[in-house]
Amino acid sequence: MKFLVMVKELPGGPAPEDAMELNRRVAAWVSAQLEAGIVEVAYYMLPKSGMCIINTASHEQLLSLLRQWPAYEFSEFDVRPLAELRHGIDDNYERMARKAQST
Repeated sequence: MKFLVMVKELPGGPAPEDAMELNRRVAAWVSAQLEAGIVEVAYYMLPKSGMCIINTASHEQLLSLLRQWPAYEFSEFDVRPLAELRHGIDDNYERMARKAQST
């Protein structure tokens, strides 16, 4: 399963004790996930957020992975499940064809 995950600083949340050290832990975590193929792509988004595409076998695995994010307690996530574009287009066509046949 693929998910678009956007992450930003938790509004009004706690500040990390050592922001520089946390930054290095986040960098190492993202690099490890990219190398393992769990994170397909990752981008920084101005001014203080990021996005990535994550591959997991289940929603539960995604939840566990996000909870491993070194900045989890300082972050807010927006998660969107992704479907392959051509499947979505073809599936929509089939839905419209069924609807046209029933009328």
